[in-house]
Amino acid sequence: MEMHNPPHPGELLKQDILPTLDLTVSEFAEHLGVSRSHLSKILNGHGGITAEMDLKLSEALSQPPGLWLRMQVNYDLWLAGKAPRTPVKPLPLVA
Repeated sequence: MEMHNPPHPGELLKQDILPTLDLTVSEFAEHLGVSRSHLSKILNGHGGITAEMDLKLSEALSQPPGLWLRMQVNYDLWLAGKAPRTPVKPLPLVA
């Protein structure tokens, strides 16, 4: 099944979460214990969610661990699926 353009998790953070927190990017970054530039890269789709960032977001937003990382993986797989690549032949299965 083909995936349809999943949003970058930073886009969701920027558009849906951050406005409800009544925090600036700098304040949110400080709360998470990361630099403003690091968080800005994520919010603008130029950086990805790592396992460590997923845990920070999960704790700060009272969400289950893995949520943001799964969104990042879905986005990364979608991008990889769009990129041209040489097909890989399946290996024969050994019984």
